[in-house]
Amino acid sequence: MKPQIHFCVRSDGVHIAYRMVGEGPALVLTMGWIGHLELMWEVPAYRSFYQKLARHHTVVVYDKHGTGLSDRDRTDFTLEAELRDLEAIIDHLRLKHLALLGIGQGGATGIAYAIKYPRRVTHLICYGAYACGQRIVSEDTRLAMLSLIRANWGKIGSRAIVDLFTRNVDAKTREWITKVVVKGATAEMVAQLTDQTYRMDVSGIVHKLRTPTLVLHRQHDMVIPFRLGRELAALIPNAHFIPLEGSDHVPAFGDSESVVRVIAQFLGDPVTDSQPVESRQPAVSELTVAVDDPATQEARSFITALNRLTLGQYCVVGKFTRYDETVRNALKDVRQKIVAGFDRPGGKRENHFFWAAPGSGKTYFAQQIAASLPQTIHYRECNLAKCSQAEFLSNLAELDTENKPCLCLIDEVDAKPNDVWPYEVLLPYLDANIDRGTHFVFLLAGSFGSNLTEMKNRIASRPKGADLLSRIPAGNEYEIPPMDLGDRLLTVLGQFRQAGHEMNREVQAVEKLGLYYIGLNSRLADARQLRELAVRAIERLPTGEDRVKYDHLFGAGDPENKAFWIQSLPAAADLANRFVTLED
Repeated sequence: MKPQIHFCVRSDGVHIAYRMVGEGPALVLTMGWIGHLELMWEVPAYRSFYQKLARHHTVVVYDKHGTGLSDRDRTDFTLEAELRDLEAIIDHLRLKHLALLGIGQGGATGIAYAIKYPRRVTHLICYGAYACGQRIVSEDTRLAMLSLIRANWGKIGSRAIVDLFTRNVDAKTREWITKVVVKGATAEMVAQLTDQTYRMDVSGIVHKLRTPTLVLHRQHDMVIPFRLGRELAALIPNAHFIPLEGSDHVPAFGDSESVVRVIAQFLGDPVTDSQPVESRQPAVSELTVAVDDPATQEARSFITALNRLTLGQYCVVGKFTRYDETVRNALKDVRQKIVAGFDRPGGKRENHFFWAAPGSGKTYFAQQIAASLPQTIHYRECNLAKCSQAEFLSNLAELDTENKPCLCLIDEVDAKPNDVWPYEVLLPYLDANIDRGTHFVFLLAGSFGSNLTEMKNRIASRPKGADLLSRIPAGNEYEIPPMDLGDRLLTVLGQFRQAGHEMNREVQAVEKLGLYYIGLNSRLADARQLRELAVRAIERLPTGEDRVKYDHLFGAGDPENKAFWIQSLPAAADLANRFVTLED
C-alpha cells in the first residue's frame, strides 16, 4: 500500500507536505534541491531506497517549501528558511529523538538543526554534502547554470541537469526523474534553489557540531565534488568519512545498497548483507583502555586521589566552575570587569570580546554572570547563527524599548561570514552608550579557530569587521580555554547534583569507575554532552538511591557497559565500588 501524504503547518502558515514509511526510531531526510512526494514514489529506485531505510526506522520525507506538494509561494532562500521546514515537521510529529539524513544541500540543514537541538538528534548522516557552497563551482559556471535553468527549464535545461545528478540510469528512469524535477518546481523556483545551493555556508558553525556524524560521498559525484565531502568531514569534530564508489549524486541510484548498508551500521541496525562494510564512527564500546597511555594514567591517578569534593570551592560565578585555580581566578577577574561596567554609567563603551573553545560553556558563563546581577539590570541573549536579519533587528530593538541597563550576549558573533548585515546592524548598539546615553554592556562571543587572534583575523576580513573590533576597549578581550580532565569531571559532578535537585533526588556520591569512564571518553567533551549524561543517569536511579553508580550511566542491556567494564578491569579495578562524596 502506498503510504499516505500528510501536511503540517509552519508557524507562519506555510503548508509542508510529508510522508512516513516504516516503523521504529525516526530517521528524517532533509532533501537538498527539488522533490515531489507523489511523483517520486512512482520511481522504483526512490521507492526501494526509502523502503530499505525503513526496515528498522520510521522514515520521514518531505517536500521543502516552494517544491512538490508543499506551498509554492516562497521568497526566503536562507538556511533559516530551510530550518523552519524541518522544525515544523519534527515539532508536528512530536519527535523527542531522531536521526537526520541530509542529502546535498540538506546536509547543511541537518548540521544547523543538530547544532541548534543537540539533545534531539542522536545521529547525523551527511550524504553528498558540503560546508561552503561557493566552493562548488566557479562564478562563471554558477551564472551559466542559472541562465540555462531560467531559459530552458522543462526542455534541454532540465534534461542536462538530470544527466549530472544521475549518470548511470536507464532511459525510462531518466524520464521519470525529469518528470519529478520539472513538475516539482517552476523555472524561477529551481533557479533560486540552485543559487541557494551555491550560497549555503555552514563553515563558520560546523565546528560546534557534537552529534555523532557520518559523512558519505561518491568519489565521482558531478554535482558536489568529492573534495568538498572530504573537507566537510575534516571540519566536523570526530566525524567518520566513508568514500563510496560511483558518480550518481542521488543516493537512491547507482549502488544504493552500499549506502543503505553503511547507514544501517552507523545507526546500529542489523546489517543483513554479508558484504563487509567499513567501520562506523567509533562508539564508546570501542574505547581503548591502554594502561601505559598518558591519558589513562592521568585519569586513574586523578580519580584515585579524589574522595570528597566541595563544588563551591571551584565556583567562578553562580554554578559556572573551573578546576584550575589560575583559570578560575582569571575568569573571576573577567566577571568583575563586566559587572563594573554597570557601576560607571554614561559616555563609555562597555563592550567585551570573547574567544571560547567549543563546549567550554561561554554561554553558560554569561548566563551565570547575568544571574548574579541586581534585578534592575536586564539580560538579553541573541545567537547570531540562529537569527535571520529580521530576528536580529527585532532582538536588538527590544533594548531600545526597555530603555534600562542591560547585559547583552551576542553569541556566535563570528557566524554568517558571507553576510554584510550582521555588523552593520550591531555597530550602532555598540556605540549607544556614547551616542544615546544608554547603559548597555555587550559580550561578543565566538569560537572560530584555535585562539582569539584567529577569530579576530576572520572577523577583520568581513564587511564592517574591523569597525566592530574597534568598538572593543583595550583590555576587554579574553579567551576561555578548553575544558581539561578536571573541568570535565567537575562539570559532570555538578550536573549530577543539579539534575538530582531538579528531580527531587539528593545525590550524595558518584562511583569512581563511572568518573573513569567519563574521563577517558572523548565523546563526552563539552558541558552539553555531560549534562545529557547526568540527566539520563539520574533518571535511572532506583527509589531511595543517593549514589550514582557506573551502571547508571547506561541503559539496560547496553553493550558499551560490559565492553568498557572488561577493558577497564586491568587498569582500574580498584575504582569499582569506591565513591566521591559531593558537597555544595
